[in-house]
Amino acid sequence: MREEENNRSSKSEEKLNVKSLLRKRWVLPAVYLVAAAGVLSAVFVMQGGDESAAPEDSVEVTDPNYTGDMNPYGEDAVAVTASSEVVKMPVVDEEEVTVVGYFYDVNGSPEEQQEALVYYNNTYFPNKGMDFAHVDGESFEVAAALSGTVVRAEKDSLLGYVVEISHEDGVVTHYHSLENVEVEEGATLEQGEILGRAGRNSYNADAGIHVHFEIRYDGVAVNPNDVFQQPIDSVRDVADEQEKEEEKPAEEEDGKEDGTTDEEEVTPEENNDEGEDEEEQSEIG
Repeated sequence: MREEENNRSSKSEEKLNVKSLLRKRWVLPAVYLVAAAGVLSAVFVMQGGDESAAPEDSVEVTDPNYTGDMNPYGEDAVAVTASSEVVKMPVVDEEEVTVVGYFYDVNGSPEEQQEALVYYNNTYFPNKGMDFAHVDGESFEVAAALSGTVVRAEKDSLLGYVVEISHEDGVVTHYHSLENVEVEEGATLEQGEILGRAGRNSYNADAGIHVHFEIRYDGVAVNPNDVFQQPIDSVRDVADEQEKEEEKPAEEEDGKEDGTTDEEEVTPEENNDEGEDEEEQSEIG
């Protein structure tokens, strides 16, 4: 009997101890944490035992929408090129020079056209470029207006030393009346490289020490003042526009009511000598 009573009393004490323990605030959270840890441990053990659940080493995941170096249309991507080179004045320091000869504009005023004539051999010729001189009348360094390849570098008996540079898209720049030449034919030049120094020539003696500068597109002389500080691509547009403007007067004259043309109005005596001179000077500005 005593043993049964002792067992009952010990069980009662254990129940009282459990109840008192559960009454403490930290007990239940601790129990939950232990249970959660047990569940997580079981999950990790199960995954570790199943190798197929883990990804293989060095597996490359490819995005079907990724095109790499291809554009969305499947073509090779092309790098964006820099903007076209702009046309610069053919001098080192623009503030040291002044304009002493202007491009002959068929649509210019009579005064402007008068200033754009070059007097040589008792004849007036339209200026196909621009002429620059130093503000003090001194010689100065002449520079390449654009990057390109030298296609001509020699002395001309009439024009002085001459340099011609070929550029992209059929553009060619001409430099006349140089005192000397510091480049050779076939050389590749960067914009701003020195070509020589300004000098005198027989064709435009009235300009004194100067450089004559022309810019042409497929042989058509373009007004340099229209393309300075503009991309080289603009030269073609200006040349096309100038050709259209030069064709207008001829079309208007062809449509005269009396049916006469300019060629019919000019007498052979008046045109004979000057026509020969103009043919000889066809490449002169």
